[in-house]
Amino acid sequence: MRAALTVLFALASLCSAQTPPSQEDPGTSYLYRVPGPISPALHALLHSEFDVLGSCSSSVGAPPTELRVVVQPGDERRRFLTIVPGAQFLERGRPFHAVLAEMMAAGPEAADPAYFTPAEIEAEMDALVASYPTLARKVDLTTFPGAARTHGNRSIFALKVSDNVTADEDEPAILIAAQHHARELNSPYMVIGAMRRVLQGYATDPTLRAVVDDKELWFVPCVNPDGVQYVFDVDQWWRKNRRNNGGSYGVDLNRNYTSNWGLCGSSSLASSETYRGPSAASEPETRTMQAAVRALRPEIYFDYHSSGREVLFPYPTCSTYSGTISTFVRRYVDDLRNQSAYGTRSPSGSGEAPEDHWIQSGTLSFLTEISTSFQPAFSSTIAEEAIVWPGIRRALTTWAPALRGHVRSIYQGQPVAASVRFTPNQFSEGEQRFARDRDGRYGLWLPLGTWQVIFEAPGFVTETRTVTVSTYDSPQTLDIDLVPAWPTATLTPSGNPRLGVPATLTYQSPGDGGLFGWVALSDGTSPGIALGSRTLPMNGDDLMVASISAAPLLTGNLQNLSAAGDLVATLTMPPLPLLVGVDFYACGITFEPGYVLGVKRWSQPVLLVVQP
Repeated sequence: MRAALTVLFALASLCSAQTPPSQEDPGTSYLYRVPGPISPALHALLHSEFDVLGSCSSSVGAPPTELRVVVQPGDERRRFLTIVPGAQFLERGRPFHAVLAEMMAAGPEAADPAYFTPAEIEAEMDALVASYPTLARKVDLTTFPGAARTHGNRSIFALKVSDNVTADEDEPAILIAAQHHARELNSPYMVIGAMRRVLQGYATDPTLRAVVDDKELWFVPCVNPDGVQYVFDVDQWWRKNRRNNGGSYGVDLNRNYTSNWGLCGSSSLASSETYRGPSAASEPETRTMQAAVRALRPEIYFDYHSSGREVLFPYPTCSTYSGTISTFVRRYVDDLRNQSAYGTRSPSGSGEAPEDHWIQSGTLSFLTEISTSFQPAFSSTIAEEAIVWPGIRRALTTWAPALRGHVRSIYQGQPVAASVRFTPNQFSEGEQRFARDRDGRYGLWLPLGTWQVIFEAPGFVTETRTVTVSTYDSPQTLDIDLVPAWPTATLTPSGNPRLGVPATLTYQSPGDGGLFGWVALSDGTSPGIALGSRTLPMNGDDLMVASISAAPLLTGNLQNLSAAGDLVATLTMPPLPLLVGVDFYACGITFEPGYVLGVKRWSQPVLLVVQP
């Protein structure tokens, strides 16, 4: 009896959906067929302004014999019918629960009730945490600084996988996400399948074990939980989130990111399926994913959508990038897509997540369109996951940026969230790269060639290093200790010392009042004394040792600096003629705990020559 009622409900839903309603209903979408012939101009217009089924990023190729277009009630529907008055109405959106029941009624091979609601995605994470408590942890991304709960007051959850999963380890991060677009019910399974494979393989696969031991993996199966719930409960075709626009609902989350927001491939019409939102990053889902990327600074980001079986470049057609960057990006696009025999293209819209994470954070980011439809039989989605996994595995196990390391302050080794850039500059979209706040870790993807890599942070002296990249995925390690940009310390002698005549050496270390100071002497400045990444330009020779307790030759040279940061030492050369013409160096040094050997800063050495 229960099965019969399910079938009757599904058939009733199907019948009621076939007749356009007499008045506008903001609850569900309209599906139309646009018959051919379709001109290139109409083809391009529909792709740029409306939600043409197929690829979620509206790939525009040769005009097909027909198109299927999803439109929203109200202004968008009226505009669509003005442009294509001959469009044929097919159906209204229905709850996916009803669609699924109908498919099941057609036979056991037609469908499998295994697509995931938001609650079921959370349950899958909870089950994996229970099975692998030392390796897996469910994390609420909306607790990250700058993140926010959805319009429906939901959290976006990630499954973190690492060998020390409760700690924020000093390891590279990788972030894999899906379902910015709600109706793409097959896309989360690519992430869920990868989660399962990594955890299940930890005990038996040494390569996967090394990935988990050496990295932090973050899996986000559903970026748009509000929209997904709406797909199950109301409208199988729903694409956007559930922002109330005042008469219409939803923002296309994959047009709402900051980089090149609104430049191309999105709509300013609130009812449009590609509505980009009232402003860049206006949506809580967008801000949450951006907050996660800022906090983690992942080396790699993968974003799964459907459909089309393509790996997309991280730049839309309306952006610009150099031939050097194109060659670099294509190398990784091809490496990823070749594992699954997928195609490739550029996205036609700007403001997409991979574009944003690459431009704003330097994360190597790609969107992959899976399958040939949004909601195929689940058995087909299982097969697709097996096709997609080799690409994920290859990236996890072989991809690596050209340069890895840490940026820290010379004071106590504290991490510095420095910007990292390189010249000659190859970018034209304002691309930025940063070290991670929590530990100063960075990973810099560089094209082949020789580059000047520049590390900058407010309040610190800029550091530049020359780096040559000759092969991909062979990271070099480069740690940088940044020196605070203090005012210049100086040592000023009253003149060259004369036999038997006192001379003063005035050391000024601005801002260091009360710290301990030393005016030291040395016979030379090279090779100097190594202080971690710095070199004090004074040799640790006998004269330097003697200048620690050199009275009456040198007095007042070891004492606390005045409140103004000054120290005045007196140098008196013995009246010995054989000293005439002897030269040596004097240098002022400031000490503070927390620096290597306690040496904070120093003046430039001053050459002194003994006069008669």
